[in-house]
Parts: sequence; structure tokens; C-alpha cells
Amino acid sequence: MISRDYYPCIGLGITQIMGYGTLMYAYAVLLPEMAKDLDLSLSEVFGILSLGLFFGGITSPIAGKLVDRFGGRWVMVFGALIAGLSLISLSLVEGRKSLFAAILMAESAGMFVLYNVAFASVARLDLDIPAQKSISIITLFGGVASTIFWPLTLWLYNALGWQMTWVVLGIAYLLTAVPIHFFVLSSEEKNLDVRSSTENVEWPELQNDMRKRGMFWMVVSFIFCGYLAGAVMTLWVTNVQDLGHTAAIAALAGAVIGPFKTVGRFFEMLISRNMYPLMTYALALGLMLAAFGVLLVFGFTLLGLMVAAALFGMGDGIKTIARGTLPLALFGSKGYGARLGWISAVQMGINASAPFIFAWVTQTFGGWVSFFMMSLCLLVALVTYGVIPDPRRHVHDRVKT
Repeated sequence: MISRDYYPCIGLGITQIMGYGTLMYAYAVLLPEMAKDLDLSLSEVFGILSLGLFFGGITSPIAGKLVDRFGGRWVMVFGALIAGLSLISLSLVEGRKSLFAAILMAESAGMFVLYNVAFASVARLDLDIPAQKSISIITLFGGVASTIFWPLTLWLYNALGWQMTWVVLGIAYLLTAVPIHFFVLSSEEKNLDVRSSTENVEWPELQNDMRKRGMFWMVVSFIFCGYLAGAVMTLWVTNVQDLGHTAAIAALAGAVIGPFKTVGRFFEMLISRNMYPLMTYALALGLMLAAFGVLLVFGFTLLGLMVAAALFGMGDGIKTIARGTLPLALFGSKGYGARLGWISAVQMGINASAPFIFAWVTQTFGGWVSFFMMSLCLLVALVTYGVIPDPRRHVHDRVKT
């Protein structure tokens, strides 16, 4: 029988599938069809989506601060309520302004229910399992969102049209996420001024000036690591075709990435008991760099392409875990929600330009050069990772002083 301490991470894992499936992945299927009926170009609707994501990301620090102050239960309940209603409102759009308003509301609400808030919420609960393990379990579920919702959304569209599909998705999200958030986040919260017995005592926090230095280099590394994520998803098919493959093969290889995110997260969960989050992040960077190495050298072959897609999926999946556990290990639970919110806002603000930059590189120099530039971003992320202070190396220095 599953311990009650696992209910929050399992429940939040389910709502992350629903959240990312409806608030992120459904756009790839429905926006092109909406563009036709709304007499908008494809670039216009995806430009509106980019603006919605950018401005919606501004609310992330607010969501984090609310979790730090009041806990995650009501933040995620009300966030889910607004997100569901926002999805339904997408069925009513009639032009650019209403589409932007609906997407902005949906993505702003998304900042109150997706990974960052889920991580911060579960980290506050007084459970008999470490927060790091709960985060790993949550992301293990979330990795299958694209695998489920791309075909499901397409099936709903073919059966009902885009208006009713948004209604169905919105109602399904409301009926799933609102009650789950209400019940699984009802556990007692821990006293963040006292170290919990489930926290690893060998994981001291950074202190004094090292906190600022650690935060700076961690955020810089996260930015460069995340900068290519949107570009990979946006330009994967185009770049792979430029390597000599058909669109069908490129799409097939892209479909491999999603399931292997879950494989990577499951692997991380198996080995994470004694793995410090700095090592988890290094593993993610190493797998993604290996993926681009295979892609650049052997990507013109089918086997090389598939291996690269699998390696990238595993690395990207583990990276999501590290994005939640590394700030927790370096800086502790206090202020964790707001910290994740600010990191997310900075990342989203800068990374919004990535698809446009890499699209220009692809158009000007070709897909191989575009992939090469992405690999350089990972190299910069690895270099900046290397200068993040490890608090375990300085704990004795603090004792002496």
C-alpha cells in the first residue's frame, strides 16, 4: 500500500500532466487551426503565444511569494480554477486582442499551478520523504504530458472542432486539478526555521557572500541551458530535415524525446538517494552535450538521429528535476517559492528570444550550424556550472570562523 506521504507528489504529478498538456502542448495542435478560422497567419498566432508566455511569466515571482507566505494549497486551488476558466475562454476568441487576452490569462494562471509552484508547495509539507524525492516523482509524471495530449488534442479537434476542444480541456482540467490540489496539499506544513529529519544533514546551505555568487552563476547556467530548449522544440524538424532526413523521420525522432524525458527522470529517481543536486545537474548537462555530439557527427544517419534524440530527452528530463532541487540544496527551503519564481521570470524573459535567434541562424547558415550553436550554449552552461560554489566544501570553513 502506498504511504500517505506519497499522495502529494503523486497528485501533483497527475495535475502536471493535465497542466502542461492543456496549458502548453495543446497550442501546437489547436493554434494552427484557430489561425485559419480567425484569418490570422501562423506567425501571428504563435507570436501572440510568445507574448502571452512572456508576460504571463512575470507573475511567477508573485506565485512563489504567495506559496512561501500561505502554503501551496489555496494558491494552487485558485490557480487551477482560473486556468480552467481561461482554457474555456479560448473557445470564445474572435481575433487578435481576444486571443492574446485569453492566452495571457491562461499562462498567468499557469504560473500558479505548474512545476515551480508544485515544487515549492511540496517542499513546505511536513512529510517523511525528502522534498528532493517528491520533486523527482512529480516530474516523472509530467514527462508524459506531450505523449498523451498531442494525440488526444488532435483526436478531440477532429471530433469536435477547436472551440469545443478548448471547452472539454478546460472542464477536464477543472474537474481534475481543483479537487486534487485541495486534498493532497492539506498536510501539515513544516517549520522552515528548523531542519526536518528527512533533510540530508550533509547538504548545508551556502552562506554570506557565497549565496550571491552561487545564485548568479546558477541562474546564468540555467539561462544558457534553457535557452536552447524552446529552439529545439521549435526548429527540430526544420534542422533535422536540413541534415538530409524527411519531415516524417524528423517528426518521429522528435517524438522519441518526450518518452525519454520520463526514462531519464525514472533513472534519476533510482540513483538520487545519494546524489547531490549539483551532480544531478552535471549529469543532465553531460547527457545533452552527448546528444549534440552524436547529432553533429552522426545525425545524418537514422541511428545517430534516434540516439541523439533519446540522449537529449533523458538529459532534458533530468534537467527539470535539477531546476527544482539545486536551488533547494544550495539555498534551503526558506523563501524557496519566491526564489524559483524569480529564476523562472528571468529565464522566460531572456529565453523568449531563442526561437527567433536560432531560426535566423538556421535560415542563414543551415541546420547543422544551428545545432552547433545550441551545443555551444550547453558548453557555456557547463562552464558556468563549474564555478557554482559547493557548500559542502566550505562548511568546515564556516565552523572555523
